[in-house]
Amino acid sequence: MKSVEENSSLSCILKDVEILPFFQPIINIKTGRVFAYESLVRGRCKSTGKLISPVELFELTDSHKVSREFDQFCQRLTLESFKKYESDALLLMNINTKCIIQEMVDELMLPNLTEQMGFDPRVIGLEFIESKANSPQELISFVHQQRTKGFLIVVDDFGSEHSNIERLILLHPDIIKIDRNIIQGIDTDVYRQSILKSIVSLSEMTGAVCLAEGVETPEEVYTCVLLGVNLLQGYAIAHPAADLVALEQEALQNLKGFQHEIHQRAVSLLQETRYHTGDVNTIADWLIRQINVNEEDISITEVVLQEFVIVNPRIELVFILDEDGIQVSNMICGPHIEKKSYSYIFRLEYPGCNHCLRPYFTCFDAFKIDRFLTDKHLSAASGNICRTLAVRLQGEKKSYILCIDFLEEEIKTPLLHKEKP
Repeated sequence: MKSVEENSSLSCILKDVEILPFFQPIINIKTGRVFAYESLVRGRCKSTGKLISPVELFELTDSHKVSREFDQFCQRLTLESFKKYESDALLLMNINTKCIIQEMVDELMLPNLTEQMGFDPRVIGLEFIESKANSPQELISFVHQQRTKGFLIVVDDFGSEHSNIERLILLHPDIIKIDRNIIQGIDTDVYRQSILKSIVSLSEMTGAVCLAEGVETPEEVYTCVLLGVNLLQGYAIAHPAADLVALEQEALQNLKGFQHEIHQRAVSLLQETRYHTGDVNTIADWLIRQINVNEEDISITEVVLQEFVIVNPRIELVFILDEDGIQVSNMICGPHIEKKSYSYIFRLEYPGCNHCLRPYFTCFDAFKIDRFLTDKHLSAASGNICRTLAVRLQGEKKSYILCIDFLEEEIKTPLLHKEKP
């Protein structure tokens, strides 16, 4: 390696270092096919046979100020290697955003290279890694040029360093690759799961597809798929290698093993959701039969509500509003909600609070109905995801609204208020 470090040009570096094109498959769990291959490079010292890590390799070329030339060399090498393999999968190639300068924009090196080698740009995705670009305007210009030529635009490592929301706004990507720091351990981390679902929703609203990279265990595979990510890349699928034929066989074999388990889990999840939705009205009907709302003696009704939440563990809160949307009862919370700490963000409301702008109240004026189940929403009392079933009840003198919050997803252990002084 000493001789490599002493040279300052790419040609001198390549005299001592062999560059090896590697690939890693990306599967589509829904279609059961290899969706794409990401191109990677590995270095090997010719004199010792020692492998050179990608980080060391890029640091070496960067220190000798030949990063741009090295990128172009790797692109040609990758295309030559991929061309030998007949596949309808896409090819994703990394673009170092530090190398995007105006000269490169003008020369359009990559479009010319792919045209010379007989590649349709529409089967090639350009991955923009998390490093900072020299100029946002140069980055935008470069992406516009490449998209005009037909290339797919991929934001890599989304959620890490400079690969953030701003980059999505600048690039309008076709594919969003979610960083491994979000994916790692996602099967046991509810917070990561919530973030992933938000990214999936964001991608759908912007016309992009999500790809989870760094998927290393079967449980991470199952979790990502059930949360809406169909494109997967990582050691659980296959390790990077040079042999594309062997890689495809390995990836498809692992994919087939995952599909049965994912199907079973998806079926169970749908059955549970349908059962829970059906239960909502049944449980509410039972409670309605047990109470007789009378604002002058609401404490009697609250005793029934307390018993109700104890025997129904998926109930977060129960409370009553008057016909103007004013809370007339205390919020009765389920036993799983801890009453230990005070939170200024998520906390219970007291009698007298106005709920007239909440969807579980405005629905009655909007639809002229007596019962309404809201969409999922963040509970202002607990910070969990819930649905609220609102039912109009007729009291002795006026009508009331019974509100029941059903727990959909437990995001965090709620921190509720201290006793009111």
